[in-house]
Amino acid sequence: MLLYVRPIREGDFELYVDAFTEIVPWLFSLDHTNYAQWIPVHLRDSTLKDIHPKVFAEFLKGNFLVKKTAHRFSAIAIDQGHEQNNAAVKDDGGAVGLTANPVALKRWMVSGLEMVRVIREFEASTEKRKKLDPRHHEEAKHVQKPFERDVRSLVSTIEEMGNPFTEDSSDLFALDSRDIADPAVIDTVRYIEKLGEEQYDAYVRERLVSQTKPISDPIKKNNLPLFSRPPVREKTKSELQVTSLRNDCSLFSPLYIASQVRNGNLDEFFEHENQAYPPVLAQNGNLRSGSKLDQVGCLEDLVTSQEKTNNPIVQVIILDGYIINVL
Repeated sequence: MLLYVRPIREGDFELYVDAFTEIVPWLFSLDHTNYAQWIPVHLRDSTLKDIHPKVFAEFLKGNFLVKKTAHRFSAIAIDQGHEQNNAAVKDDGGAVGLTANPVALKRWMVSGLEMVRVIREFEASTEKRKKLDPRHHEEAKHVQKPFERDVRSLVSTIEEMGNPFTEDSSDLFALDSRDIADPAVIDTVRYIEKLGEEQYDAYVRERLVSQTKPISDPIKKNNLPLFSRPPVREKTKSELQVTSLRNDCSLFSPLYIASQVRNGNLDEFFEHENQAYPPVLAQNGNLRSGSKLDQVGCLEDLVTSQEKTNNPIVQVIILDGYIINVL
């Protein structure tokens, strides 16, 4: 993101386009679908050198931004400038409740802009008396000294505890806690950039160049495991059984106490289900599955010994509902 902030603050249009070109594949791979849908269109519209050379020349001068002050590194995007102007017109009270009163709304719409103009002219007249300092506010001495102190502290800590960037291990771990990342997260780090580039190229080719798909078509999300969203580890069978027993104990205790206080019948108490999913039909919330072969043992017990030895007289052999042979 710092790569994007720099061209905005400095008014560098070419670096602005390059920064967006570097960022947009990550928007596809990280499932920022709204940005991924429209930033390629914005980049395509920014190719002005041959189409609109005069506009391109003005953009190279930094006129694609709003220069709020004469300070260095202080330009802002146009939409951000609109928001600041709206905030100045709304003032502290804002426009809350004005939409319900047409007279107050019209008065605010007419007088608000004029009041802001008077206030800005007054502030500008007082600033002229001061010596103009074009430096950025972070270039001041009271900001640079704490920054220098923090840098020296970081360098001393690395010298004392070792440089974590010289680690020879192939594992991916956090520098502060030394926790090793999940293998699925490591795989994401290895191929996430390539995946984003492939999706970005396919998007431009299909929707902007060949136009075989409309821009409004939804973009499929990847849902990649990340540091903040590692894959959920499935519990083992023993862990699920222990969790189920704990839930039964925590549920049984208040129910048993309630039956004692209300003179309940303990024989009837154990006749009712105390779980959301009956253990006979489901296990840990999942429906029990089986095969038809498991029923053979139960069916064999229902057949007498004579029926097992003597083949019955049949007229039709049926296999999965189809007649195979007529005897």
